[in-house]
Amino acid sequence: MGTNCGHIRLHKKIHFEEMTYYILLEGDSKNAIWDENILGEESFGTFYTGAGFKALNTMVMGESHLIETVTILDEKNQKYSVEEFVKLISKWKIKS
Repeated sequence: MGTNCGHIRLHKKIHFEEMTYYILLEGDSKNAIWDENILGEESFGTFYTGAGFKALNTMVMGESHLIETVTILDEKNQKYSVEEFVKLISKWKIKS
């Protein structure tokens, strides 16, 4: 115990990335985002839904005319159509 046997320890730096997604309706500004605009956050293959996810789900299920007014952005300002976003999150486990 306490002796150095000449072993070298390699430390692997673990890098994980999270991404937050936002929903904006016509007239909304990306400069004024509230909790209601947060669709959710993806981390380690799991999508944790936010308040905006419920609104999007309501639109998809019943108020499809509003879908045309929706802009979906991630925190890097990458834009997604609703269809692209649904395909993206279909790869992940979804938790409410």
